[in-house]
Amino acid sequence: MEYYHILNFKKEPFSNSPEPEFLFQSPQHTTCLQMLELAVRLRRGLNVVIGDVGTGKTTLCRKLIQNFSFTAADSPEIETHLLLDPAFASTQEFLQTVALLLGIKDFDSQQGEWHLKESIKNYLFSKGVDEEKIIVLIIDEGQKIPEACLEVLREFLNYETNNSKLLQIIIFAQKEFKATLKKHNNLSDRVNFLYYLKPLNFWQMRAMINYRISIARESEIAQSLFSFGGLALIYMATRGYPRKVVSLCHQVILMLIIRGKKKAGFLLVKNSISEMAKPLFMKAKWATVSLLILITVGILITAAMLQYKNDNAYKQAIEIKHNSEYIETNPIQTNSIPQASISPKNAITLSAPDLAILQVDNNVDDIKMPEYMGRLRIEQGETLYNILQNIYGKSGIKITQAVMLANQQIHESGKIKAGTILNFPSSPTGVKTIKEGRYFVQIENGKDMGNIYRFFLENSNKRKIPKSVFFPYWNEKEGMTFAVLVDEYFDNPQSAQDKINKLSAAIRTNTKIISRWGANTIIFNSHVFKLNE
Repeated sequence: MEYYHILNFKKEPFSNSPEPEFLFQSPQHTTCLQMLELAVRLRRGLNVVIGDVGTGKTTLCRKLIQNFSFTAADSPEIETHLLLDPAFASTQEFLQTVALLLGIKDFDSQQGEWHLKESIKNYLFSKGVDEEKIIVLIIDEGQKIPEACLEVLREFLNYETNNSKLLQIIIFAQKEFKATLKKHNNLSDRVNFLYYLKPLNFWQMRAMINYRISIARESEIAQSLFSFGGLALIYMATRGYPRKVVSLCHQVILMLIIRGKKKAGFLLVKNSISEMAKPLFMKAKWATVSLLILITVGILITAAMLQYKNDNAYKQAIEIKHNSEYIETNPIQTNSIPQASISPKNAITLSAPDLAILQVDNNVDDIKMPEYMGRLRIEQGETLYNILQNIYGKSGIKITQAVMLANQQIHESGKIKAGTILNFPSSPTGVKTIKEGRYFVQIENGKDMGNIYRFFLENSNKRKIPKSVFFPYWNEKEGMTFAVLVDEYFDNPQSAQDKINKLSAAIRTNTKIISRWGANTIIFNSHVFKLNE
């Protein structure tokens, strides 16, 4: 029997292998993944992720490759190639390796660099232009790339059409690569997206540990194996570096089994640290450390109490008064939900979207809208983060928790299975009319949230429409409506018409210019609201 079965795990929760399933998507990891995916799908060329040892670069890399494998049938196929160790002795060796990775076999090993580059270029043109595939070269341990090979990568970026790069390059590297980029301005100037990964903070580390335990148990709710004091000590010992956290937690789990314990407290974690031979976890002067721990635990307990207070306030919801004054309500007890007033002059973000009725106080008849905007079936590879960004224009903790409250089938981790149908609560950004003199281009609209959202997503991914925004709104006259707007406004109708004229005939079918939407229209996408400010 594997050791982890003793604690009712179905798999090892703290393996040191870079398993994509165990990647805890903290805000920075989620942002990085989304930006990399977007850059690749838009064929932007070179992207770089820099992070210290143990910040999760390799696991992020594997997760990215996994995400690319979920490509919609009508989207360009993404072909990924992973280069693990770029420490080449010569550019000739580097070019040969890249050619083999891409599947180019009809070249002579004695061919010079020029012939190898031509073979690679021809291959990229064939795949990228003729077959419309997206070819991605992912390089791990990028700090090992010799300077001469960096020049070759720069040359690869010259292989392009009028619209896009033929080879998408993503480099994951340690922090010394930052100095390398500074030395090569001709390469750094071509970086489309540069991101620095940092260690986790305490709350993110705690969430990561609980997330891995939940996945290993394949349970939506997994009781933590660590006391608060134990977690505080883990954070002090690891400083929030994911790899070090996983390594220490593995030792703690072994110690739990050996001692027949059910939960790891402060002393057990301390003994696990003492047992580890790695320099990071060597014994320190515990008199000093204990003092620091007491101070840290005091701060963390205070923070925890404040966090609990904030979470409790969220769970009890908020009634919004005129001029943004709040009164508590309870979103779970929907039998007796108070009404909220909103001044049409103010931009309001609701903290609790489970209000059954929203009234708009505008000195005319009260306006009532539905509790939910609509429903959406989740497709393979879609993430909650991306969906919320598209629908609400943001994906902060409040809106995420609101959607999770409205959909109990979502795991605490935010994982959603394909085929799941989600409800999207009405969380208005504000009440507004279009400013005088502004014109918008509406590409499509309708009453079915799923149909309009799929139109928006599929046509955006295939670049059949210009940069657009999904626009849910409600007013008394039209009711709940979903539209797709071009992501800009125009100062006159002719400029808007010029934009429409550039669209394909098929897309222009339902296109029209909007110069105003109904008075007291309630907007649900914060990005649209900002466009109208």
